[in-house]
Parts: sequence; structure tokens; C-alpha cells
Amino acid sequence: MKYAMTTSWDSLYLPYVDPDTVASTLRQALEQLGYTLYDPFGLMPARSYGRVVRLFVSPPVDGWLRVIGTPDPRLLMPLSGMTPCLYLGLQGDEAIIEVYARGGLRQADVELRKYLRPPHKLHDLKQALYAELSDDKNGNSGVFANLPDDIQALGDQVDSRQAQKMFDRLSRNLLKKAGSDDQTADAARELMNPPDWSSAGGQRIRAVVACLTLPDNWREPDFVTLRDAYQLHARRRRKPDARLYPGDDDVMARVPDALDYIPVYGGQDD
Repeated sequence: MKYAMTTSWDSLYLPYVDPDTVASTLRQALEQLGYTLYDPFGLMPARSYGRVVRLFVSPPVDGWLRVIGTPDPRLLMPLSGMTPCLYLGLQGDEAIIEVYARGGLRQADVELRKYLRPPHKLHDLKQALYAELSDDKNGNSGVFANLPDDIQALGDQVDSRQAQKMFDRLSRNLLKKAGSDDQTADAARELMNPPDWSSAGGQRIRAVVACLTLPDNWREPDFVTLRDAYQLHARRRRKPDARLYPGDDDVMARVPDALDYIPVYGGQDD
């Protein structure tokens, strides 16, 4: 049984060391796609859009840049005309591993072989990309994978469609109680359904990354943590004596260099 209960996680990895050029390319591509660029971290609240792209471009680490957030897939074409792009996504227990280069989608092992981390060989990368993986010993994933064996065993006795409807309904109700704005909803969703890195998809992504020269902290920070820290650091930069609420110090400390990341936000009406 599989339940789409976990938070979607997405990142782009670029073997490139100029974050300003990457951010500029993303902004230009967004405008060409009909998005309006906006700053959600200013003094005035940003207007509400039907569709948004929310990204952060990281500083370079070990020769790689990371674009944190869920991109519009159409951004990958122009961006890959400048540098290869490794797109990693974890949606539920499904891994998305795609490589874009020279303006199009390319074969992952062919493009990534030049970024192998010794002593890994091309065979190891192919094994990580294409070998069959299971979620766990009982074949469970997502929420059930983190529960005791006796609770997981109940999964075989439950109608999957009814269970999915129940989980979806509970999630919607909790998100409504948490608030309707994007930031509160993101935080509530992340708290309820963190990405399941023990799932088959999570295992595959971790296996692929282990073969490559990506930085050791390739998953950190996550989008929600970075966004919240950036907002607080930006407010403190504008007004050094701005009041901090309980927990704000901890949020800021989790990403002390948040302002070194470049936000790229775009919105468009449906």
C-alpha cells in the first residue's frame, strides 16, 4: 500500500559558481513565460497569484550551486543552455532524477559520469539510477514505513482508496486550521508530512548523490526552513531593533547565512 502523504521535495544542482547569473537567467526565463517577478520579503505584502514559482539560488559550495524549491519545468530548458542541471525530486515515495544539458533532457548516466566521486565508477552510478529498490522489508512506504510492524501489517486489511480519502481529508482539515496563507500552510504540511527519505525513491536519490561530487549537506537547508530564516534576517537587516518572537532566534540560527541566498519569485494568474 502506498499513500501520497509526504511533502514534495525538489532541488536543482548546477556545476556552476556564479549565483547572480543563475538568478538572472531564472528571472528572465520567468518573465518570458508570462510570470510577474515579485519580492515577498519587502515591507508591503505581495499580491496573491493563482500560480507561483518560489526559488532560492544558493552560494557555491564545492563547485556546485543549488536552486531550492519547485521550478516550473519550462525553466530547465533555458537554464541548461548555460550549464548542466541535475533535477532531483521526491514526491511521496517516487524519485524524479533528470538531467538537462544543452537546452534539453539528456541521459542521466552519460551526463553525470564526469561528476563521479572517487572511488565510484560509472557502474555504481548506473546501479544507483536504474537498479530495483524496495521501500522496506514489508513493502510499505510513506507514513506506514515509520510505524511499528504491527501497525504496518494492518495496511493489508484496509481498502487503499478509502484510506487515501481519509488521509486526504484529515490533511485538508489540518491545513485549514493552520491557516490559509502559503507560509503557514507550507509549515503545517512539512510538519505533518516530512519527505520520506527511507522510501524507495528516497533511497534512490541518496544512492545517486553518494556517487557524485555534490556537497555533503546537499539537502540542507530545506525550502521552508530557508524561507522562514530569510524573512527574519531580512527584517532584522531593515530594522536591527525589530522585535523577535519566541522561536525566531532558533529559526535564524538554523540558516545564519540566509541572506547569502538569492530569492527568485514569480507569479501569474490562472
